[in-house]
Amino acid sequence: MKNGILSAYWPVIDGHADTMVQAEMERRSFFRYSSRGHLDLPRLRQAGVDLQVLAICAGNRRNPYHWAEKLLASWEKEYQSLPLPARPIWIKSPGDFFRWEQEKKTGVILGLEGAEPLEDKLDNLEKLYARGIRIFSLTWNHPNSFACGSGSHNDSGLTSLGREAIRLAEKLGILLDLSHLAPISFREAIFFSRQPAFVSHANIFELCPHPRNLTAEQIRAVVEKEGVIGLTFYPDFISKEEKPGCAEWVSHLKYLLQKAGADYIALGGDFDGIEKTLFDLQEVRDLPYLVRMMVSEGLDRKTIAKVLGENLHTLFKKVFT
Repeated sequence: MKNGILSAYWPVIDGHADTMVQAEMERRSFFRYSSRGHLDLPRLRQAGVDLQVLAICAGNRRNPYHWAEKLLASWEKEYQSLPLPARPIWIKSPGDFFRWEQEKKTGVILGLEGAEPLEDKLDNLEKLYARGIRIFSLTWNHPNSFACGSGSHNDSGLTSLGREAIRLAEKLGILLDLSHLAPISFREAIFFSRQPAFVSHANIFELCPHPRNLTAEQIRAVVEKEGVIGLTFYPDFISKEEKPGCAEWVSHLKYLLQKAGADYIALGGDFDGIEKTLFDLQEVRDLPYLVRMMVSEGLDRKTIAKVLGENLHTLFKKVFT
């Protein structure tokens, strides 16, 4: 964040936003400024965000593969229609990642939130990879043919199809996102995977007992797998208070610093995937306020740099180059 708060350059990276889906629903464009929603490309640039992961979540939609492919085709058409100087760097290859590092332009990585669009066919993962998907999670909130989501009543763990999907993703170079998994499914997936662990958006169960948050055992497992946890800005995952703010979010950060260490924490805002926000972090351009809150809470610049992007940069470089 080139706003004078950090003395050295480190990229600012957010590990999760649902803007592609929300923008389609609101009939706006990620590539153009809008007063609706939480972010778009112009606002990312204003906020100083260098790399944004954009997720596609089909949820319970009918014909999810067709829906996801149509959304990706529309994205690519609009992306290609932009003049070159206006385009973000869409990271699909090691060369794209290297160019993003060198040119310091805004970068984008596309992800799949929940494997529903695969429709139980692993060749659909290959097709979506060809379309640009580089991160994927096995579930959203519900059980499917791959694993059980955090909203499942009975967590039967990772299925054989789930294991096959993880191995195919590793072969293709797609990063597994462990967000939304129920506890048994999480444990089986994290130790079956050969990649560093990545939880794009979750918070701390001990501070806010929500099924989507991570237990102490899960946090230890992420650390053992040299992974990263993206802390989300969703109020319901942060505090039971009526109007939580950045101060309550920082309490989750400080907990992780104590229990895990500075190398395992990142931003995983979930902007445009949440129906309400922290009262003092209502959209992406409010991020500098969050940074000032970290400074006021006594976090040193090296730690802040790791949380803002250095840790995700290290993780993504391992996987994508």
